[in-house]
Amino acid sequence: MSVTIVLVTHPGIATAMRDRAAEILDTSLEEVMITELDSGTGDPRPRLPGRLADLDRGDGVLILTDLPGATPCNRARRSVPAHSALISGLNLPMLIRAWNYRDRPLDELRRLVLDGGRAAIMEPD
Repeated sequence: MSVTIVLVTHPGIATAMRDRAAEILDTSLEEVMITELDSGTGDPRPRLPGRLADLDRGDGVLILTDLPGATPCNRARRSVPAHSALISGLNLPMLIRAWNYRDRPLDELRRLVLDGGRAAIMEPD
């Protein structure tokens, strides 16, 4: 078993991130679940909590969102089920690390993903 990875983003971001990560890793990331929320259309909040809780296969759910404080993050934050973790500020290294270490316990995976995301931010010389 492994932690379920869920991307909750603005439209197009999650799909693009998953597709690029799949190309880099040369594997399918179809197991990475995607919820793309458009703040200008209907309110998906009633569906999000149940959907996130249903995705837990026993090892927890890691929810990655794009922009801290934006609609997808706020809606996911209000919907985080038990035995889940939420990280905002998604970047490609975070997703790749989440995929590579998804068999680790949720708390360890959360730490690895945060560390990898931070380490990937740099200022070129």
